[in-house]
Amino acid sequence: MLQTKTIGKGKIQSDPRLFINIIFCLFPLSFFLGNLFLNINLVIFCGLGIYYLRSKILKVRLDFIIKVIFLFFCIIFLSSLISFIKVIYFEGLESVVVKPQNCNMGCYSPLERLLKSILLFRFYLLLIIIYLLNQINILRFKYFFISGAFFSILLSLDLIFQHFFGFNILGIKTHIEFRASGFFGEELIAGGYLIRFGFFTILFIIFTFKDKNYTKFISTVIAICVLGMAIFFTGNRMPVILFLLGLFIIFFSHLKMKKILLVSMLITSILLSFTISSDEKYKIHLTNQYSSMVQAIKNTYVNQIDTELFGGTNYLRWGGPTGYLYTVRYESEYRRLYLTAIDTWKFNKIFGNGLKSFRETCGMLKGDNVSIIWEQFPNKVNRLCSSHPHNYYFEILTETGILGLAIIFLIASIFIVFVIRNFNLIKQQNINNFILLAAILSLFLEVMPLRSTGSLFTTNNATYIILIGSIILSYKNLLK
Repeated sequence: MLQTKTIGKGKIQSDPRLFINIIFCLFPLSFFLGNLFLNINLVIFCGLGIYYLRSKILKVRLDFIIKVIFLFFCIIFLSSLISFIKVIYFEGLESVVVKPQNCNMGCYSPLERLLKSILLFRFYLLLIIIYLLNQINILRFKYFFISGAFFSILLSLDLIFQHFFGFNILGIKTHIEFRASGFFGEELIAGGYLIRFGFFTILFIIFTFKDKNYTKFISTVIAICVLGMAIFFTGNRMPVILFLLGLFIIFFSHLKMKKILLVSMLITSILLSFTISSDEKYKIHLTNQYSSMVQAIKNTYVNQIDTELFGGTNYLRWGGPTGYLYTVRYESEYRRLYLTAIDTWKFNKIFGNGLKSFRETCGMLKGDNVSIIWEQFPNKVNRLCSSHPHNYYFEILTETGILGLAIIFLIASIFIVFVIRNFNLIKQQNINNFILLAAILSLFLEVMPLRSTGSLFTTNNATYIILIGSIILSYKNLLK
């Protein structure tokens, strides 16, 4: 035991950079443990990064894209500052510390929102530190790559175990029937985690056994089947769609994986079919879930076309605590949120309404004769309030306006051009190229416009996007 400790200590002393790499590769674990541990991990890593970089932070020239990202953070602060000043001008200085009366949970005072916009710069600091540490060859992304692959396969096995036994390996019971959550407990976000890191597992296995065709084939098929079944057992529909989309992209990426993917999909389908057919209760649950998904799509698109182009039908319903009459249209909740985001954006089209402002501004659309509980607007048919619009781009639009969205589109355009120009280099068979490919695929699935999301400006989502984005921004070193 003493000898082991001595060797470990000697290793760290001989390579002092090892410690910061260990801290960096703990980020996938921190997403398991929650926002507290994620913030602690972020603070420790940034502290160590500043220590290693010291004066180098001011000497290294930054790429154009990094300057554009900084501009986006400045726009967030500017939008919140304008909102803060407007409150002082129209309502008085004492109003900046008071939370709005037209909403309860999820609301912040103008001062809190301004402070949060300042604290948001910590994510930009994280990006700069990762970028510069890689530039001077201190940070090794391969440890993060391995960590993401390990924890995603560990979670997948845990989810499959929980589905069949009703509790996971730590004894955490299933919170909602037929919706495995694994280590996340009551939070139903396991499917999202696997989309974020699952392709790290697939590409890591392909790279590890790249010279052993038979072993690579078997191992990759098993990994895809395990990941696919685990995501399916979470009951999260969007991760299932995104996982299939990710496999579809890999299928056409010329990585010589067509046979592997086809066999994996066939085996996964057989296993899931057997699981569903052997449990009548689970089969009924999936049938109902599928029906609700089809109805949601129909409500969002088909009936909306019928209403707008062919007259359609709205109907009046009498109800609510106040007993008032309100109009209901056949629409999904997400569509209603997106329409609300567009309405709130119109309050300030250029700069937006400031960080964390959506719940407050959507409350301004309500009429006095309709109860807030029913979330209906007599002058805006079928709008809906929430803490955020459940889509990154609508959230950026309503909180940072046209300026913020324009900067995001500029960043997206640069990203697309980069992928097109470097695709032949990215798909080459070495560890750095596989890391870059996994990061590109994961980021693409995370920021797809046509999907529901959490809030962009939460610790969990912002940290993940910055981590993956910083790997892509370090492509010059990775592609050497």
